[in-house]
Amino acid sequence: MSSATIYELIGYAGSILIVISLAMSTAIRLRIVNLVGSIVFMVYGGLIASIPVVITNVIIAGLDMYYLRKELTTRSDLGIVQVDADDPFLSAFLDCHRDDMATYGSVDPAAADVRFVMLRDTTLAGVFLGRDLGGGALEVLLDYVAPSFRDLRSGAALYHDGGVRFTSLGYRTLVVDDPDDRQRGYLTEMGYVVDRDAMVMRVG
Repeated sequence: MSSATIYELIGYAGSILIVISLAMSTAIRLRIVNLVGSIVFMVYGGLIASIPVVITNVIIAGLDMYYLRKELTTRSDLGIVQVDADDPFLSAFLDCHRDDMATYGSVDPAAADVRFVMLRDTTLAGVFLGRDLGGGALEVLLDYVAPSFRDLRSGAALYHDGGVRFTSLGYRTLVVDDPDDRQRGYLTEMGYVVDRDAMVMRVG
């Protein structure tokens, strides 16, 4: 394989990565894939001695890194608010994301005893619904974050500080009954542990 062919393949790889980044549903994934694509294009530009290609992609990579750092280090704009079952913002969010949420298990807010909405820059990003099991235990009926916010760690804001948000309501144990494989990774990251067919978090 000639050097020219290898250079072309590197250029195609960079192009494919940038196109893929534009299809990402979350800002962080978009930036990461776009950053990798830009770096590949920088290499391509250097190999073909094209200064404009190198300069353009250095700038793009710099912007990607700037916004990635901003997204990954900003925590003060993550908020959690307790709401009532008939809260209009909660209802609007559930209606908007009903189809996607159905794959995680949609729940009527009226069936929950604890309801939180998760905010990002005052934008509603997710919902937590829990049902009182008695004895200081809370069953997690729904812990859902909209696709565009799933890399922004709204869940970390919900469970941070040792679960003080739940202990203040009198709960010491959070229980997720029979989670599917997609949920298990997230729950483990949040601090849940396997307990037979359920996953459990001790708080407080």
